[in-house]
Amino acid sequence: MVRLAFSAAMSSLLVVGAFAQGWLCYGGNPQHTGMFVGTSQTATTVKWQTPLDDNRAYYGGEVLIHYAAPMVTPANNVVIGYRYTTSVSGNQNYDNWKVVGHSGANGNTLWSLNTDYSAALIFPNDWTTVFPITLFQSGAGSNIRGVAAAGAAGSVMVRASADAASSTAVRYIFYTTLADFNRNKASYQPVKINTPITADASGNLYFGYEVTASVPSNLAKLGSGGIAKVNAHTGASIFMPVGSMNVDSSLSRPAMNASPALTVDGQYIYVALSGGNPFLVKLKTKDLSTVAKAHLYDPSIPGANIVLINESSAAPMIGLDGHVFMGVFGNQYRESHGWMLQFDANLSQADSNNKRYPVGAFGWDDTAVVVPSTMVPSYKGKASYLVLTKYNNYDMGGDAGADGSNKLAVLDPTSDSVTTDRQSGIPVMNEILTVLGVTKTNDDPNHPNAVNEWCINSAAIDVNRKSAIINSEDGHMYRWSFVTNSLTESLDLQPATGEAYTETAIGPNGVLYVINNTILFAIGSNNATSVSVAQGTGVSGNVQSIWYLDGKSFMTNSVNTTSGQTATIEADFVCTGSNSTSLNVTSVVSAAANVNGTMSLYNYTSKKFVSVATQTLTSTLAPFNAAVKTNVSEYVGPGGKVRVRITGVLPPAGSNPRFPLAIDIITAGLS
Repeated sequence: MVRLAFSAAMSSLLVVGAFAQGWLCYGGNPQHTGMFVGTSQTATTVKWQTPLDDNRAYYGGEVLIHYAAPMVTPANNVVIGYRYTTSVSGNQNYDNWKVVGHSGANGNTLWSLNTDYSAALIFPNDWTTVFPITLFQSGAGSNIRGVAAAGAAGSVMVRASADAASSTAVRYIFYTTLADFNRNKASYQPVKINTPITADASGNLYFGYEVTASVPSNLAKLGSGGIAKVNAHTGASIFMPVGSMNVDSSLSRPAMNASPALTVDGQYIYVALSGGNPFLVKLKTKDLSTVAKAHLYDPSIPGANIVLINESSAAPMIGLDGHVFMGVFGNQYRESHGWMLQFDANLSQADSNNKRYPVGAFGWDDTAVVVPSTMVPSYKGKASYLVLTKYNNYDMGGDAGADGSNKLAVLDPTSDSVTTDRQSGIPVMNEILTVLGVTKTNDDPNHPNAVNEWCINSAAIDVNRKSAIINSEDGHMYRWSFVTNSLTESLDLQPATGEAYTETAIGPNGVLYVINNTILFAIGSNNATSVSVAQGTGVSGNVQSIWYLDGKSFMTNSVNTTSGQTATIEADFVCTGSNSTSLNVTSVVSAAANVNGTMSLYNYTSKKFVSVATQTLTSTLAPFNAAVKTNVSEYVGPGGKVRVRITGVLPPAGSNPRFPLAIDIITAGLS
């Protein structure tokens, strides 16, 4: 769908453990890598859904609004932004925003926080901008999260808990006191937060602002726009106007919707600047001083600026080696082409040998996400990670090769030795995998093979299942497997609708979150509503890599213990039933020949696993069944949770060879 036609005259280290703890902000984390390290559920059903808007911003049949990314707390509660309509003297007002907390388990509303935020741009004047929201660490425990949201006149509204039904909310203003703000709120309205908010581990909030009209003289210090830092615990604030960054005198504000990216050590942020010659800048978080800057050029036209357009929501992304990726609009191509630019940590676009870092062949409204190269078995190159980007080919005028073959691509950021851009012919990042949209649009007889595009501005990368969670303007969500390079899961959600791009996310219990046609869908499996996998024994053994195959299968390699080779897999299930007399568990298990297998269930009364079945496992898949017919309730925990453990032991013999333990189609149910 959403394509823009412009005239030719337009001119480190990664802390992976955090990703299983929640989806905290745009891109999942402050680096925007989009990676989920956990066990996701299979897309078999919509578990619950909720609207994000009470009056869809349709224009020509398309939804022209960038909805805020769904965020999920470590306690498995979902935080969303919601836009609603009010009527004043018979006039409809669509510029009303609140933050809502939902239970991740069932979608029930837990709390709601009304704000007085006013969007920087709103339909029908332009595509409605993102409502800035983020989660932040709110207490000493790493799992405690608060929520911060934009308020009126550049203020920030902070709720101490994103999980509690009742929680205090305070307002902070980065440029004046609360008392002065309250006295002059009406005249301060032209100050607007115009980017999503990014939080660090200390609760510092970083965001861009712009001044859209004249303000009182005491706010001249704000300039025409800049970057602000507010501590969510104390309200301590600093800000840096764009005009004081020593970057370029033509600049006026941060790029619309471009979320700041924070380095893993928390010392620097990357920010896109616009309103003149476009730049990407690196600022110290301590004082927001400029460390490095890069003028953004079109790689196919020497010396020509790219464009950071208001309709984009692309943000900087920091790769695993500290490289920075930024999606931009091209200088002159009318086919909404764009580029995915690449820089090193100091914003150089070339290495020590002056060789330009490869660029991607699309990107104007897309934030690249990280795909560790081990997730792509077919990849034989040297890169430690690849990047996934949107790869559209719109069926519109100005480009003889435009045919509507919209794709996603996994690209090699270290090499452009093979692939060339189809428009300009310049070398671009090598294509490792691509996936074509599924559904033909049938909207142009000159392009009979045109397909609906992928409706994402950032994808969720499921590391353990070697796949990406993506949604399409054909009204479906899909799982793209990097193992088979195929779409292995699909769920029909809505009628096909062109719309501004949104983000997919994964919650800590493996539920998939997709926005389609103004509705947030929570997607998963009825069997495994919560899944965890552990290896080794309780007293010895090391945790090994986990391969989670298809949403129903688990596999791990054994570890060497004093008893020989031992492999253990645990899975949690939620069962429902009233007056139940039997708990039935069935699995299909394979291991090396003569492995001694034990199926155990967790007893919530004795607080320990109890063996319920044993059998000799073989190298072929074989049934492993058990039933508990007495004291059934002791094996059903809070919320109906049943925990199953399968253990395989190969007694010491000779060289103690390792063996794989695999479980397929494990189910648990009450009767």
